[in-house]
Amino acid sequence: MGNIKIRCSMISQIIGDSRTKSSPLSDTAKTCLMNLAKESLFDFTKFQGSKETEKGKVLENTAIQASGLHRCKKYTKNETRLENDWITGECDIYDPKERLIIDTKCSWDIGTHPFFIEEAQKKAEKAGYIYQMQGYMWLFDCDKADIDFWLFPCPENLLGTYDNPAMLIDAVEDIPIAKRLTTVTVTRDEKTIEKIKEKVEICQEYYDFLIKQVA
Repeated sequence: MGNIKIRCSMISQIIGDSRTKSSPLSDTAKTCLMNLAKESLFDFTKFQGSKETEKGKVLENTAIQASGLHRCKKYTKNETRLENDWITGECDIYDPKERLIIDTKCSWDIGTHPFFIEEAQKKAEKAGYIYQMQGYMWLFDCDKADIDFWLFPCPENLLGTYDNPAMLIDAVEDIPIAKRLTTVTVTRDEKTIEKIKEKVEICQEYYDFLIKQVA
């Protein structure tokens, strides 16, 4: 089936070091690769999405347009997926003139939105977005990546029985749009990219080992 190429959104799951010297891969990395092997062997996908991820999909173009307006530019969604021998990825916005990647993240509500820089940085690190941006910068040959955290009113069709429209729509609309954006900037780091490359090569060996057990 050939060497697996890790999606940029998954880099954070495979990059960690093992707690034991006997294995170069962490348990998290192994679990990630086992899930990828099941996808390949049985066309099985474990994660089916959530209302939070659905909101992000529905408002993706809105966020991309807003990120453009914020920078006095007109952006459209990048439709190009790039890959090399190690990773594959498709960022939201690719600005070749600025050598810039922009990825938009739509928060579910006021409580989960990172209004503060420190909060946004911690969220980006915890969610694995920093490694995701390093992957995009590697693929698209960029020097900088901006993670735009946006807060928009929730589309009414996504509201559940116990969701409060006053909190998810009205309260959000009362906040000026400029205050509903927090940006985390990530600078290209060649050492991190080299580590990604090394880890992926180990992952490819382990993935092939898994496939051979069942194929």
